[in-house]
Amino acid sequence: MVRFLILIAALPIIAAFVARWWLGLRVLSSAGRRQCSCDLALWEKSFGAEHSPPSKSGDARIFAEALRKNALADWKTREPKAAASREGVRRFGMAVPPLALMIVILGIIVGRVPAIWAIPVFMLAIAFAVISFYLSVAPELKAMLLASRRLRDSGVFHRRDDEDAVIAATTALVWKESAPPVFNLIQR
Repeated sequence: MVRFLILIAALPIIAAFVARWWLGLRVLSSAGRRQCSCDLALWEKSFGAEHSPPSKSGDARIFAEALRKNALADWKTREPKAAASREGVRRFGMAVPPLALMIVILGIIVGRVPAIWAIPVFMLAIAFAVISFYLSVAPELKAMLLASRRLRDSGVFHRRDDEDAVIAATTALVWKESAPPVFNLIQR
């Protein structure tokens, strides 16, 4: 039974590692390092000065983080219920694995939970958090798509390659951040 539960929990965890690497980390390592330059006046005109990049040139990742912040802020004003739901899922996914680990450890100390059940319970908690994170990623990707369209229409970047790199890095940031924070300890 323990092996079966570990296997069931391992499937979504492994799938999340692969998705996070393929759609997030791999793209950030290539497109995120591209040197880009933009027109800051056009950026502030199109997106506002609140989440503008620190300088007019830098890595695509810097511009992607600013674009993602702008997209999330716009999404919160446009669809507050969906944004609040996504934020709730994010908080839930951050709390479930450590809380499950604490409960299992206390159960082992008290003697109510056999020590053999610690690994499957912790892995099931991580798998549950992973599933909830990735099932709720679509609205955030939609918000990034709208921000990407606005970026293309505004002409902030002088070269199309810079726009493509920033948009790819923005989408990659969404996939990287869509995994529970436990993944940051293992996969950087």
